[in-house]
Amino acid sequence: MAVKKDQKTNFLKDVSLFDGLEDKVLARIFKLGKVKNFSKGEVIIREGGEGGNLHIMIEGTAEVSLKKAANDRSRYLADLARGSVFGEMSVFDDAPYSATVKAREDCSVHVIKGEDFKKFLQKNPEDAYEIFSALIKQTSSRLRHTNLAFSLLGFDS
Repeated sequence: MAVKKDQKTNFLKDVSLFDGLEDKVLARIFKLGKVKNFSKGEVIIREGGEGGNLHIMIEGTAEVSLKKAANDRSRYLADLARGSVFGEMSVFDDAPYSATVKAREDCSVHVIKGEDFKKFLQKNPEDAYEIFSALIKQTSSRLRHTNLAFSLLGFDS
């Protein structure tokens, strides 16, 4: 599953994190990362693994899961599809990944090293403001969703 050159920024237009950014800015963001391909069933990021990278789903789907304890089974949290951003929290808090993301089918993911993304934000404060506004909205929504999932799954507070 290869991404064609003319599609390189089109998928970024589907990313809510980058809403309102001009095509030239999206092109610069695309150049920050690399496209990686994953096969069905392959782990893209692992809960507890060294974090630090921003991931954007280009094609395919993946599932987010979390374990209550190391010896517990994984619990489904969410699906990811084109335009989904994941791993972003670890870019800013330098913590390990908080969940596992596993490919449900063959997929392509745009991976940006956290340090490169942070440098881009520092050099482009107006774009950074738009991105951070979207990130806060997205993170708040996910936190609400996760809180609901925890309560439904019986996770302790």
